[in-house]
Amino acid sequence: MKFYDSLKNKLLLAGILSCTLVFSAKVCGAEGLSTVHLSLAESIRMALDTDESIESSAAQREAAWHNLRAIRRSKGPVVSWTSQAYRIGGRNYKSANEAHDEYGDPHSSDTRPVYVSGDDLVLGSPLSVGSYAYRNTFANSWSLTVPLYTGGQVEGQIDAGRYQLNRADLTAENTRQTVRYAAAEGYANLIHLENLARVAREAVEMGNTQMNLIQAQFEEGAVAEADLLMMKVNIANDRQNLVNAEKQVDVAKSTLASIVGLPQDTDVEPLDIFTYEPYDKDLAACEAYAMEHRPDGLAADYNIKAAQAQKDTAKAGYRPKVSAVAGQSIVGNTPFRSERSNAWEAGLNISWNIFDNGVTAESVQQADANIRAYEAEARRVKKAIRLETRTAYLNMKAAEQNIQETAVAVKQAEDSYMIAQVRYEEGVDVLLGLTDAQDKLTRAKQNYMTALYQYNLSRAALEKAMGVPVGFDALRYAAAENKGATAEQALKASQLEKEPDEDEGYHKRQKAN
Repeated sequence: MKFYDSLKNKLLLAGILSCTLVFSAKVCGAEGLSTVHLSLAESIRMALDTDESIESSAAQREAAWHNLRAIRRSKGPVVSWTSQAYRIGGRNYKSANEAHDEYGDPHSSDTRPVYVSGDDLVLGSPLSVGSYAYRNTFANSWSLTVPLYTGGQVEGQIDAGRYQLNRADLTAENTRQTVRYAAAEGYANLIHLENLARVAREAVEMGNTQMNLIQAQFEEGAVAEADLLMMKVNIANDRQNLVNAEKQVDVAKSTLASIVGLPQDTDVEPLDIFTYEPYDKDLAACEAYAMEHRPDGLAADYNIKAAQAQKDTAKAGYRPKVSAVAGQSIVGNTPFRSERSNAWEAGLNISWNIFDNGVTAESVQQADANIRAYEAEARRVKKAIRLETRTAYLNMKAAEQNIQETAVAVKQAEDSYMIAQVRYEEGVDVLLGLTDAQDKLTRAKQNYMTALYQYNLSRAALEKAMGVPVGFDALRYAAAENKGATAEQALKASQLEKEPDEDEGYHKRQKAN
């Protein structure tokens, strides 16, 4: 663990946390914001603050959180109320309605039957007459249900929801890492294209210098007109290359501005430059770090866990379900009255699908198939992670070697150009030798700039492939969750700790450079 923590800190130091945070703008008249000077770290921070994919992943994480809360709350009591208000009629109620029309609601009649008891006349018991009017009916019922045993259905749903929330956390971190790399790539592309434009500009300047010399010699009759025309053609070609290079710079500026959330017509000026710092970790260490820290690799494992929890949910169909219930219902001729009926009940409700025509068995088989699918997908993701890490590492090493070789080539091309220039001025060599030396010098500079670009971009790609964290350490998050921590607790336990001397050390290096 100490080795990987050290590796992470060094990678972070070489990445976004090791760059100067500088942001400035120049305002030109009524046009508003025209030029923005950005460091790499500021570009990454702005991209992380404004990128829509991060906003989307945060919303998906919130949805998973609410889903888990909803499932957990389903274990609690549910109180429901049902109310009905109907207009009724028909032959079933005809006699009752006629009795109501003649006598009113049910009541004791004043008319009593008379019967003889010996020689006495005795009044009988009072009669009940009348009836309720069956023209309207109002019914209300309340019920309370508390699940006591669901056969593991709710418990399985809770586990699945918890793993889905963990997956959402890891997906959000993977999105942040992707955005960080996109910002680094856009920044590196801009620096690279500006470097190529500068080389193209130097080529035009060298051509103009030679053109002035040749023009003076031609006027003195020292060189042929063919040399003058050849030089004009070479300068025209160099100017065309410069125009194309400058247009590519404009596109790169618009691309980076869009990535960091600025208007696309913003003139972005990078503050950082390409440097070369040897990378001291071997491929095996990088692959091991990636397999443990990549958020999408860990998220694939949580897909399997969620699918296994869904299988437990499906098996609940084999078991009974027990609930505590209580309720009351009233029926009357007017709202919330109980002239016709008033009843309550309380107790246990047990249900068990003794035979469901194989529905549960098929659901379990479906869950098994989903588990196998997620297991295969997890193997595919981890294989892709290993390949991505290996590819980025090998590309970085190849670019590292190219830096050394192209640096030597630039020095040799500069010497060759100086010799060719002297030879041409002294009349020892033809113009073709001079222009050829100039072209080789330009290509050597371009190759050197490209090697520097590829090296720095490959390091950023390696950082993305390894899963170097942005928001939290995915390995520590998974370790905390495996010990029983909630998603919030795991996030807290996996927050990044900034080294106290990181910024100070970087600023010292910048001053030294």
